[in-house]
Amino acid sequence: MIQANEAFLKISENFSIDKHEIISTQNALGYKLFDDILAIKNLPAFDNSALDGYAVKFDEQKNGYVLKDSIFAGEKKELSINGNECVKIMTGAPFPKGADSVIRLEDAIQKDGKIYANSNFKKGDAHRFLGEETKVGEILITKNTTLTPIHIMYLAAQGITHVKVYKKPKIAIFSSGDELKEPWEWADELEIYNANAYGVASLLSHYGFSSDYLGIIKDDLDATINSFKQIDGYDVVFCSGGASKGEADYMKTALVSLGYTEIFSRINIRPGGPCKAFTKDNKLIFILPGNPMAAYLCAFLFALPVLLGKEHDKVVAKAMQEIKLKQGRANVVLGSVNFTQNECEFHITDNNNFGSGMIKPLIKSNALYLSDATQDGIKKDSVIKVIRFS
Repeated sequence: MIQANEAFLKISENFSIDKHEIISTQNALGYKLFDDILAIKNLPAFDNSALDGYAVKFDEQKNGYVLKDSIFAGEKKELSINGNECVKIMTGAPFPKGADSVIRLEDAIQKDGKIYANSNFKKGDAHRFLGEETKVGEILITKNTTLTPIHIMYLAAQGITHVKVYKKPKIAIFSSGDELKEPWEWADELEIYNANAYGVASLLSHYGFSSDYLGIIKDDLDATINSFKQIDGYDVVFCSGGASKGEADYMKTALVSLGYTEIFSRINIRPGGPCKAFTKDNKLIFILPGNPMAAYLCAFLFALPVLLGKEHDKVVAKAMQEIKLKQGRANVVLGSVNFTQNECEFHITDNNNFGSGMIKPLIKSNALYLSDATQDGIKKDSVIKVIRFS
């Protein structure tokens, strides 16, 4: 058995996502960069105007400006001004030589055939300088960054059409148990529907990972062995059920017989203790608990960070209730974070009374607190760090 805070490191020591590929920038959302990307173009690429107005020399405003010419974005003509001259300029158009500021079009005062600035005008207004945002050769985006829509925009602004990224792992999902029925099948009062596979698949999809569902494994050793013989080509495999110590749990026996090494057999946490992980030839297998809440939380807390390459970010919050916890294990405390004007509040769901087979408490929550094994409770108004999951 390992402690909850050791699981990420233990798995990372035995499994890594090291395959890479070159893909189109427009399809790279959610992928993690394999290398640093360097800027190949200055941003802006030339001095230009940030708004529509009149390009002038600030120190010459006393006697007004005489309109000399105009320039629009996309025009490549080179203009210059002297003394009290100005050029009508549109957003993104090249800056005339000699100008250092732009009078906003709606703020310009026209009098006696000249252009004047109002009292709000400041030197340097709307003047965007070549390379002020990014210069050629600078690191544009660092390696291991997960690409967001803003990163895609940034790459497109450089004319970068393809990037080298970590290849997303190919993932398979099983469920196990003679009592399971698929949602489209009829289930009698002693049978239950297979919720776990759908929950885990949706969780993975929410974070940008696709998966293949391979069906339900019956409670039979040969059936279990045969199922795990069919996972060639997959990097990560999830199976819910068969993680506890019941007589019909064949997972460890089957996987060890196929040459897999156990990373851990149990996590010291509630809920989710009966969670196992195995590895072989850089293939990772998670045996999740059969209870829905436990399966979902183990996938979220321990498997997802490995796929993302980092542990979950935490939010500093104030506990709005007091609650007692059992020492000797990590405890998941479900709740909701609310952001007020001054702070982030963590409201505990249903006084943290739930069973690992439930789903509804997860729906009522958007965050969780994971206690230390030595902790016997949370005091009201104490400052804690919580993980958001929705």
